[in-house]
Amino acid sequence: MKQSSILILLFGLLSTGCQSMKESLVVGIGSGAATGFVAGSMNAQGKSSGRKMQQAGRGALIGAAIGGLASYLIHGSLEKRDSATRKNALLNLDKFSVSNPTNSTEVKDFGLSAPDVDKECFDWEVKGNRLVQKHCVWTINGNSGWIPYKK
Repeated sequence: MKQSSILILLFGLLSTGCQSMKESLVVGIGSGAATGFVAGSMNAQGKSSGRKMQQAGRGALIGAAIGGLASYLIHGSLEKRDSATRKNALLNLDKFSVSNPTNSTEVKDFGLSAPDVDKECFDWEVKGNRLVQKHCVWTINGNSGWIPYKK
């Protein structure tokens, strides 16, 4: 009964989504600790209750460490992927039919303008014994608006 309750709790933790690093770490550490606890206690079957709890505690600590590390790495890679996707979408609105909606049958003579985007680039520079690489920053200044199609 106790193990089935832990498994239900673990399933609930794993089925939740995380939007911040803190939430990811909490879920990763919690689910890792619960999994490690169950695995440690199952590994100690037939041993004394003190030894069984010691094994379960070790399993929980190891599981928490592995779950925390895994959630940190997974969350970081997902953030990087999502950032690249957002940047790609913002810089290529016309390729995603945002500036010219094609699925609207009611609006035939109008389209959406692309937002006003400023690009500011910074040159390479040497700061002490470090070389800072050139990079650019894009800023969205305005919203899209309805514009008539040119005929």
